[in-house]
Amino acid sequence: MRRKTGTVISSGNDKTIVLKVDRAVRHPIYKKNYRVTKKFHAHDEKNEAAVGDVVEISETRPMSKLKTWKLEKIVSTNARVVDQPAAVESESEKELHELTTREKEAPKKEAKKEEVKEEETEDSETEESKS
Repeated sequence: MRRKTGTVISSGNDKTIVLKVDRAVRHPIYKKNYRVTKKFHAHDEKNEAAVGDVVEISETRPMSKLKTWKLEKIVSTNARVVDQPAAVESESEKELHELTTREKEAPKKEAKKEEVKEEETEDSETEESKS
């Protein structure tokens, strides 16, 4: 039974994971090493693998058109936060976001102020020239 080790790139489907397996190949003529990447669909009965995990799969009977592999074990897990939902921002992230937006808006406000001053000086010059 063949086994392959790869990184999970998708786990959105129920009981199915998609992983990429990289292998190094040497060109027969030019003797240069290069990497070949191939995607495999594998059966994950317990939905335990997540995106970024390194897993080992083994060949099995065809379960669908694309799934002919099954998940054997998770070699290493991706560092993912389970306790905190992604939509919740911490206070420091909010402060950082506010600072960056202020920095982006500051040059725009200064440019507008300079435009207004230029218009005022042009208006005053035209009024002086008329009188």
